[in-house]
Amino acid sequence: MVAKKTLPYGAWPSPITPALVARGSRRFGTVQSEGGTIYWTESRPEEGGRQVIMRAKDSAAPKPILPKPYSARSRVHEYGGGEFLAADGTVYFVNDRDQQIYALDANGGARPRRITRAPGTRFADFVHDAARRRLIAVAESHDTAARGAGHALPRNGLVAVPLGSGRAATVTALASGHDFYASPRLSPDGTRLAFLAWNLPDMPWDSATLFVAEVAEDGKLGRATRLAGGDNSAAFQPEWAADGTLTFVWDKAGWGALYQWREGKISLVHAVAGADLSRPQWVFGMRAYALRPQGDIGMVFLAGGTPRVEVRSRDGKIATLARPMRAAARIDDICADEHAFAALVSRPLAAPAVMRVDRGGLADIGAPEPLPVDKGFLSRAVPQTYRTARGQTAHGFYYPPANAKCRTPKRALPPAIVFVHGGPTSMTDSGLKLRIQFYTSRGFAAFDVNYSGSTGYGRAYRNRLDGQWGIADVADCAAAARYLASAGLADKRRIAITGGSAGGYTTLMALATTDAFAAGSSHYGVSDLSLLMEHTHKFESGYLHRLLGTSPRNWRKTCAARSPINLIDGITAPVILFQGLDDKVVPPEQSRLIAGTLKRRGIDVALHEFPGEAHGFRRAETIVAVLEAELAFFRRALQLG
Repeated sequence: MVAKKTLPYGAWPSPITPALVARGSRRFGTVQSEGGTIYWTESRPEEGGRQVIMRAKDSAAPKPILPKPYSARSRVHEYGGGEFLAADGTVYFVNDRDQQIYALDANGGARPRRITRAPGTRFADFVHDAARRRLIAVAESHDTAARGAGHALPRNGLVAVPLGSGRAATVTALASGHDFYASPRLSPDGTRLAFLAWNLPDMPWDSATLFVAEVAEDGKLGRATRLAGGDNSAAFQPEWAADGTLTFVWDKAGWGALYQWREGKISLVHAVAGADLSRPQWVFGMRAYALRPQGDIGMVFLAGGTPRVEVRSRDGKIATLARPMRAAARIDDICADEHAFAALVSRPLAAPAVMRVDRGGLADIGAPEPLPVDKGFLSRAVPQTYRTARGQTAHGFYYPPANAKCRTPKRALPPAIVFVHGGPTSMTDSGLKLRIQFYTSRGFAAFDVNYSGSTGYGRAYRNRLDGQWGIADVADCAAAARYLASAGLADKRRIAITGGSAGGYTTLMALATTDAFAAGSSHYGVSDLSLLMEHTHKFESGYLHRLLGTSPRNWRKTCAARSPINLIDGITAPVILFQGLDDKVVPPEQSRLIAGTLKRRGIDVALHEFPGEAHGFRRAETIVAVLEAELAFFRRALQLG
């Protein structure tokens, strides 16, 4: 055994390099099962963020089937999702560059064939209507625009896309009138279409409503009937069973539970006290349960931010799958075929992967690339619950410093970084995150916070951020820093904060309104809420009002009061900012404003901008540059030698 060296925190040598973090920063998209084959999308930083379609059948190794330069990515609602559908040996996908639908042989090899030519229209979330030889999809049209809030609003609806004509299809409208649509799902006999719809200012998790419409022989939709959701409750993920029963998730009791609609009646199928089957539908195609052909239902509840896997058999018996829950930190987008369930699984000490999930535990689909790092360099998350200044509880995951070759200096406490997830209606989990391991393997502690407003803890916890954005989230993060210091988990003089997007906003607000942090790193964070309100995209144009407690007629005063740019005199700690120049969610001007103002005040500030990057960094070279600059900044700002 090699003796460990005693080195100062923050200076430990680590095999987790910026290049390794970039290689491990693949993002997974939609996961589907069709005909015993599993398909999914994953982005590749080494290819400039190109999103490939993967195919895995039986025990064969997964293989990419989408040739260059195609990239399967939808931009409906800007965040996309639902970018492909596998049906009858063909994969239909949205190509990132032109946002049009293409057809690809499921075995790969052949060049994709373009299906639509509708400039200005984006597509997502398909269902295959085999009898009528068409796709039904969500469409977002940017070619004509109603005016609102000083910027153009696209039109959203459901459309039909004919297949098999050998030429570009003529897209026809099926449903319109609501601000947003999602999850069109066709009944097995093709006579009914279920879908979700909602209107501004709500987000889908606020009040998405489930509708069912009759489908005529000519394919047109009859009048839609409302089944569930709306009025401060939200429906999610409608799916038809083989016998024509409609299954869906509904959070009318404050926690997402499974319901069914059959013969005109809605009944509760399964609920777990203190556990949530709902998901915040930021992207299309999200799933929390899956139906197997023989009638079993696999469900992934969130209990305290961690997965709880339960299977309901056809006779109504419930089995809890203990082994997958022990091995997984998070299980997303579960799907099913005749043999098993599959899902995207995040694990504490291994890279996320698409895996099979059953009573025996988790099994790799194919052989994912192993992480070339000794386990001694990896820090395992420890769940924490702590008290906030308001006397409430908040949650997070603590990662102690870990290094196989370095030991902790005696009587010294580590520097710490508080990580703030984006959204803010989202969540973090205890799965392996190489950016966090990049720091913990160098002698930093990390605390990943699920502040008020996070999902995974029920609707009431999520609603704690309503009207309180920039206040409750900031207070929870400051309380996390105090908790780390009081519990002896971190050096109170050397605690930094970092976050991206909404997490970047919270980072800037924490620096401006508290003295809890010695430094901050904001990744494409919001600095001026008024600019965001005026220029944000349609999907989130009402979201801000709920978060801030404002209305379309009365928001400027609140935005001014909660904008970091207007509270900049309160920022005295060093700040580093990272910004993509193609970002349409948080425009570059926001970061430039905060950097310019701080520089004029003589504050230690740096701004790094990246051409070709949008909201969230996807390119390997960008990820490497960000980590190198951020590490050097933290070492300097926290005075780590």
